[in-house]
Amino acid sequence: MSIRFKFSSSTVLVRALSLTVGTLAVLMVRVPVQAQTTFSDVQSSNWAAGFIQPLADRGIIRGFPDGSFRPNAPVTRAEFAVMVDQAFDRSAVRSAIRFKDVPSRYWASRAIQAAYTEGFLSGYPGSVFNPAQAMPRAQVLVALASGLQLEPQGTNITVIGGFSDYESIPYYAEDGVAAAVFRLIAVNYPNVKFLNPNRASTRAEVAASIYQALVASGKAPKIVSPYIFSAGGQ
Repeated sequence: MSIRFKFSSSTVLVRALSLTVGTLAVLMVRVPVQAQTTFSDVQSSNWAAGFIQPLADRGIIRGFPDGSFRPNAPVTRAEFAVMVDQAFDRSAVRSAIRFKDVPSRYWASRAIQAAYTEGFLSGYPGSVFNPAQAMPRAQVLVALASGLQLEPQGTNITVIGGFSDYESIPYYAEDGVAAAVFRLIAVNYPNVKFLNPNRASTRAEVAASIYQALVASGKAPKIVSPYIFSAGGQ
């Protein structure tokens, strides 16, 4: 199953990452982790600049009207749905569902349905989605592994056992986290060995993981960064 970028000519609400119409030229070369950025609050020394700016250079992400990116702001389930909806074009793996807390006119309604039908995100009992709920780091990795249909390689402990806090990874998330980690999708700052699986993900962290998911899919050049966790992956 192929993966390709999905672009939109309209700006996504400022609460989320957004994309513009464009074509991504993929060069499988290694680029430095530091890069001059166009965002007022993402300097070249920022740990995530090397992930954020290449996406911005290609028109894949934009910041807020004031010129900021707000890299440390948490990402909600609705915002994450918008991000993956615009980053990936996947075939549906299940039928749509009506969530009680996502009205048809809700700003992220279409993206939430796409993220659900494509397998990136699931709902909660009682047909509830909780769109405003912050996305923990473990859930982000599980969602990317699920939507991209990544499978764990070897035993989970051989992949995630290198995390100093691996015992904090929820049991339900172990397979998905291991599958994502094996493909170098986990990017941990400031300590590469600490996943902080239950902490809310930031915009910078989600951008880095989505970028790494594109790298794993052969859709973006590799980034050289000391914060990409490797445990026998590619």
